[in-house]
Amino acid sequence: MPGWRLIFALTLISTPAAAQLPPSIPLSDADRPLFQAEIARFESLLRASPNQANLMYLLGQTCAAAKQWPEALDWLRRAVDLRSGLDPSRDSAFAPLRGTREFASIQSAVREATPSVSHSHPAFVVGEGDLVPESIAYDPRGKQFYLGSLTKGKVIRCSPAGDCAPFAQGLGTVVGLKVQNGGLWLLDNSERESALIHYDLASARIVYKYVVTGSGHLFNDLAFSPKGDVYLTDTRAASVWVLSRGASHLSRLPGKFTSANGIALSSKADLLFVSSFPDGITLVDLKTHAVAPIAHPAGICLAFIDGLYCHRGALIAIQNGMMNPRVVRFKLSGDRRAIEQMEVRERRNPLFDGITTGVIAGSDFFYMANIQDDKQTSFNPIVILKLPL
Repeated sequence: MPGWRLIFALTLISTPAAAQLPPSIPLSDADRPLFQAEIARFESLLRASPNQANLMYLLGQTCAAAKQWPEALDWLRRAVDLRSGLDPSRDSAFAPLRGTREFASIQSAVREATPSVSHSHPAFVVGEGDLVPESIAYDPRGKQFYLGSLTKGKVIRCSPAGDCAPFAQGLGTVVGLKVQNGGLWLLDNSERESALIHYDLASARIVYKYVVTGSGHLFNDLAFSPKGDVYLTDTRAASVWVLSRGASHLSRLPGKFTSANGIALSSKADLLFVSSFPDGITLVDLKTHAVAPIAHPAGICLAFIDGLYCHRGALIAIQNGMMNPRVVRFKLSGDRRAIEQMEVRERRNPLFDGITTGVIAGSDFFYMANIQDDKQTSFNPIVILKLPL
């Protein structure tokens, strides 16, 4: 471009100095003990949890909320130094730090620790960009994909070429979807109730609806056992529900699953994996109902797991939120009770604009690159990516 050297030189001359660190706000006599108690609570969790990076990051957020900026930066640096993949760049809690030399240094360290990894390829495109689908399911018999909508109260059915048509309408907030034995099972939420709904694929009619009433629930994701039991997470109620085969109502499993989200069942159907807080993945022994955080190396961060799937002795997970968005493979131990290794399968894909869940079809993992759930306008077509497993 003509004159680019001059423009570059003028830019160097006129580049403003980095913004100064904002001053910390003195805490009131009422707020100081509350702040100190919250810090103490997280520090207590830090001593007992293997997820050091996640808790350090949350300590940084807590300090930022109290506008204690040097302390917030200190905890952020400690979290980033563990090379966990956590990324504060998009976190509004740290917006007042943007432009400062200190925060730029942390962002630079994150970029260095999270280089691009690419194994995915576009499979097809959904033209309805404002669908905002949280989940995707696949019917291996009919070779059709199903996508629900968080905002439009419906489900669409798409061919592998991207030809889509309505399947079900008149719903609320549609979250998890799964195809099982010729039926589509979905999780639907409203202010009045949360429901597990079973649709017949051929007729698109409701076979049965299993409801829990009240606003204190948010059914999120689901998994099936080989004998037909359905397990589902309830994020607001910090619970996991089960619909036993042949039962007419849902029952809660013992245990508390804070921020319960993704869920997967082991190949032997004896262990349940639930993404939760603060330890990332909670392991449930379905024979004894014992509940415990999954064991894993300290250097592997299990924070912000959304979609979670079992595949050939490993867990496939999508991590989003304050994690630099990625698809990872966690190799499990022989008894499936511990994570031994982690492999990042996709990260810093330029198509990423909200990744949440996917579906395993054969030896491939299909997932949505850009659900665009933080947009109001200017939606792009939704790209479905295919990742060989």
